[in-house]
Amino acid sequence: MVLERITSVKDAVKHPWKMFIVGGFISTICLAISFLIFPSYKGLFFTFLTTICMMPFMVELIRREEEQTEAQIARKMKMSIFRRHFDIVLVYISFFFGMITCLTIIFVMLPPNVTEELFKEQIEELKLIKGEFFGSNLKAILINNIGILLISFFLSLLFAAGAIFIFSWNASIVATTIGLMVRNIGVAKLPLIVLRFLPHGFLEFLAYFVGGIAGGLISTAITKKSKWQKIIIKDSLIYLAIGFLILCVAAFIEVLQL
Repeated sequence: MVLERITSVKDAVKHPWKMFIVGGFISTICLAISFLIFPSYKGLFFTFLTTICMMPFMVELIRREEEQTEAQIARKMKMSIFRRHFDIVLVYISFFFGMITCLTIIFVMLPPNVTEELFKEQIEELKLIKGEFFGSNLKAILINNIGILLISFFLSLLFAAGAIFIFSWNASIVATTIGLMVRNIGVAKLPLIVLRFLPHGFLEFLAYFVGGIAGGLISTAITKKSKWQKIIIKDSLIYLAIGFLILCVAAFIEVLQL
């Protein structure tokens, strides 16, 4: 597989920046295939293709993380829960920020009539979101974001790395949002656009990553019937709770920015 030629799971953990490149490469290929082969359902098939392409890699990544966690527990290594799973969180962040960056560049560089067709589903989704959450309060935003967190958790619980589906769709939504704003107010103001979305947007993505990782670790531990199963499940549930706390902070910041 081409992905394996770019980086391996072991290499990705050591050099997370490579996953930024992988994110850009995979998103470009999947977007092109979706546009050419599934023109009527581009957004949905883009998400499916990205999930299919990355599932083996991410499942292996989750399994490696679970094995490392077992080894650390067995050796009674004194390590905080944050440090224990920091590497895999960094890999997720690098990959999906690579997706966002590449999709944003594609959106901005292509002619408006092409991007309106290419990102049609994402643009329609943004209109729905804007209508639903315009002037929304803290509670409405928090309920929506917690729903996404739980979906990420349960998809990964069922399929180990199933949350990639949610992450990929959200990455395309964020890229479309940034692309539309750049087109409306100009590239010169891109730093202001990024600063507007970065505080709450980064925290929301971080929470979803944490939720997805938590579900994946539980899924792998249960499947392997690990003797350290209880400790791994405890770690995962703590991570899920941390995801909730992160979303609370993100929602508060988002309300302040409205």
